[in-house]
This record gives sequence, C-alpha cells and structure tokens, in this order.
Amino acid sequence: DCVNYYFSRYGNRQRLESVQNAIDQAAIVSSSITGQTIVYDSVPWFWSDQYDLKLQIAGLSQNSDLIVTRGNKEESKFSVCHFKEGKLTAVECVNDQKTFMLGKKLIEAQSDITPEAIENKETNLKDWG
Repeated sequence: DCVNYYFSRYGNRQRLESVQNAIDQAAIVSSSITGQTIVYDSVPWFWSDQYDLKLQIAGLSQNSDLIVTRGNKEESKFSVCHFKEGKLTAVECVNDQKTFMLGKKLIEAQSDITPEAIENKETNLKDWG
C-alpha cells in the first residue's frame, strides 16, 4: 500500500493506503517476479466501523462532476454516489451494505446506470449490472 502507480481505470497515478490494495499489489509483484504481467484495474474499496456507523467506499470520488444521494440521511442509512461524465465512479455508503456491494459491481462493469436511477430507492440496482 505504499506504491504509487498508474491506475488505468482512473487515468492517473495513485497511492492507495488500504489492505485491499496491499494484497493486490503483492499479487502484482509476485507475478512480475515470475515473468507474468498483470494490469491492475481493481475497483478500490475501503471500510471502517465507527461506533454505530459502518462506512464503506467503493471507487474513487475525486474529479466527480455530479453527486446524488440514495437513501435517507436522517435514518443514517444512505449512500453518496459520484458520477463523472455520466459514469458511476464511486459510492460512499453509511450503513448501506447492499448499495456498497452492488455499487462496486456497477463500477467494475462500467454500468450505464443513470444518476436518476441510482437516486431512486425503488430502483433494483441488480437490473443495471
């Protein structure tokens, strides 16, 4: 998690300090040692438990040009969804594990989900994968 590398998914250099990234980078190093080439294109994810809040993030939100909220902030169960040029790039979830898991899959698939669809709690995110 101390490697600064070109991240093709986001088109820039990144240094991600997370367990997931450290494990992924170890796989890249070991494959390089054996002469194999692996392109790193994982969707980064992070989590933290803070008292009664479960925080989960998938993707990277910098440079987003549109932000929509899914869920209810008053109930402390919601997600902030980031879009750039019409594509979902990140979800930041508070006590919303379902949106985290499905949002991560949508980002990986480069889904065409619209901001209006993800904001609507009636939308079944599985239909967009």
